[in-house]
Amino acid sequence: MLLDPDLVEEIKRIERATGRNDVLSGFVAKLEASIAGYPAAFSDLVARGDAAGAVRAAHTLKGTCRQLGAMALGDLFAEIESSAKAGEYAEARRKFEGGASLIAQSIAALKQA
Repeated sequence: MLLDPDLVEEIKRIERATGRNDVLSGFVAKLEASIAGYPAAFSDLVARGDAAGAVRAAHTLKGTCRQLGAMALGDLFAEIESSAKAGEYAEARRKFEGGASLIAQSIAALKQA
C-alpha cells in the first residue's frame, strides 16, 4: 500500500480542527528534504565509522514515513535500516537507489493527498 488513507485522513482532520491547511504539506516538505539529504548524510556517517548513526538515520526516516501514512516508503527505509544494522552499507545504498521510483511516487502521492 503506497499510502494509508486512514493516517492521511487523520492528519487532514488535524488540519481542519486547527484551521491550518499546511500541516501535511509542511511535514511532506521536511520529509522530502530529509530524503534528499539522506545519501550524503548516510555516506558521511559510514565514513566516520558511526554505525549507530547510519542505522538511526534510516530508522528516523522509516518512522517519519509511517507517521505520514507512506507505508511502502516506510517499508523501504525499514529494509535500509536492516542492511545498515547488519553492516551491509553498500546494500543499504543499493536499496535506497533502487527505491528512487517509490520515493518519487510516495512524495507525489503525499503532496496530492
